[in-house]
Amino acid sequence: MDIMDCHTHIFPPEVISDREVTISKDKRFAAIYGGSKERLIDAQGLIKYMDDNNIAGCIACGFPFMDRGLLKLSNDYIIEASRLDARIIPFIACDLDKRALSVKEIERCYKKGAKGIGEIGVYEKGLGEGELKGLEHVANIAEEVGIPIIIHVNEQVGHIYNGKIPIDFVALTDFIKRHPFLKIVLAHLGGGLCFYEIMPEIKDIFRNVYYDTAALPFIYSAEIYRYIEAFISKKVLFGTDYPLLGPRRYMHAIELMGKEAQGDILFMNARRFLGRG
Repeated sequence: MDIMDCHTHIFPPEVISDREVTISKDKRFAAIYGGSKERLIDAQGLIKYMDDNNIAGCIACGFPFMDRGLLKLSNDYIIEASRLDARIIPFIACDLDKRALSVKEIERCYKKGAKGIGEIGVYEKGLGEGELKGLEHVANIAEEVGIPIIIHVNEQVGHIYNGKIPIDFVALTDFIKRHPFLKIVLAHLGGGLCFYEIMPEIKDIFRNVYYDTAALPFIYSAEIYRYIEAFISKKVLFGTDYPLLGPRRYMHAIELMGKEAQGDILFMNARRFLGRG
């Protein structure tokens, strides 16, 4: 069965080799990787991952560096990686706090071949009304050129970990309502926002919203896949958050699903989301 991994991360070799320098230089990067031994990989590491696991393609997410130089370096590297291997689908990042610069960066990267925007995150503070106003500029240009976005959304209860932030679900729902034609992925099952799709009005507002499975084994028990199959199997994209996790941590539970749901989650939903053959 073909597999698309719709949530992975790669970094330029300079960031990997100068990890501690980057942590000291960029507060947002430090919020995720400070005090952590979490592995970072470059494009070659992602190519090896795809080869070793028979992955047909990966969305390679950018990191929303606050440092403008690091942001540009990372975005350019991801786009160049996609030229190195066509299986890599480049999603570039932007800093919501710098709205005018974000628009320019997205326009620049789109012209160079970026296929989407994400993972959008504000790991040092949270996602509230103010940050979502900054996201309006990003959403407008994404709608204009017809590319999707991935937003980091985590659950609001449970254990604490690096990058877990307060998120205003009401403001985020209102944002989605203002952009009904924009394809949006709410990462990590939308921090549980997916459960509200049982409500008819939310299901309607979220008609162009997708979710991914990134980091689910760290958050939920395997019963979560029963909910996915019963209610949202046409809207969930397989994503590992690699190199945080590999596919094996997900596959046992997914393989207990029916064949149609498996095919949708592992490949078909990604094809529909990306508009690819």
